[in-house]
Amino acid sequence: MNTLGNRPKKDASYQCPVCGNALPQPVPAPPFDAPCSECGAYLWCRRRMGAGPVFLQAVPGRSPEPAEVEQVLQTYERAHAGEDVTFDLSLMQLVTSSFMARLISMNRRITAAGGKLQITGLQPMVRDLFQRARLDRALDLEPEQGEND
Repeated sequence: MNTLGNRPKKDASYQCPVCGNALPQPVPAPPFDAPCSECGAYLWCRRRMGAGPVFLQAVPGRSPEPAEVEQVLQTYERAHAGEDVTFDLSLMQLVTSSFMARLISMNRRITAAGGKLQITGLQPMVRDLFQRARLDRALDLEPEQGEND
């Protein structure tokens, strides 16, 4: 059951992170400003099903507004407080400073709720931006390939 009491489609591998509504598999080309057809939330990320309790994937071309992040965090706190969150940025070739600020905000709230936020799938340019901003010290970033070998 999703947060609105509806069952997600059995073949749906992605859901709206706010209401749990099934989403299409392919990521639409930016700009993707279409809201979820169920709850109306703008989709700056989506929840991947079958990848653990909370696995979010960023949608390219969207830098979320604070209220959009708040909607996702409220759903997390209501339904998944204390669970770890993996946030996949593999589809992002570039991120804005406001997007990075939103990740810091998410990290604070998830940590305060007893969970842990891990950022995965960093493209080389995005990893470089995080390192230049010293966010590799403030956020749990997945190690680069070969870093733990």
